[in-house]
Amino acid sequence: MSTVRQVCLGLLLLLTAQLAIAQAPQRKLCPLFTAAEIQKLLGTAVEAGEPAAMGTGCQWFGKDEKSYVIIQVAGITNWLDPRQAPGYEAVQGVGKQAYSHPDQEGGWRAMALTNDAVAVVVLIGGTAKRTGAVTLLRQLVARL
Repeated sequence: MSTVRQVCLGLLLLLTAQLAIAQAPQRKLCPLFTAAEIQKLLGTAVEAGEPAAMGTGCQWFGKDEKSYVIIQVAGITNWLDPRQAPGYEAVQGVGKQAYSHPDQEGGWRAMALTNDAVAVVVLIGGTAKRTGAVTLLRQLVARL
């Protein structure tokens, strides 16, 4: 991943995290998934997970330097449901509401609203597929 993309991604997560920190308890998310689990969903080898978004997330960078996975848990006021997004699909059986859609960088995003949090996953690069994003979202919500 280029340095510019990393900086832009970091700034976006930082802004989101600033809102989320006051509203959601800090959770250690990296221990919830092994690198092997993330690698299987992304389709490419990844580095070990590292904290992201001021403690509200975890990120795994692909060893190909192009791919990455991010999970994040924020307060419920961060719920966003972009029903008009191209490729939007509701996801049944995850939290109170959930959806997935293609990401602008060529991967997939999925988000779920639970009783006390919003769970977000992003898969970029590798052989990222909607099914991988939805599977990761289901697992994240189940492990919270």
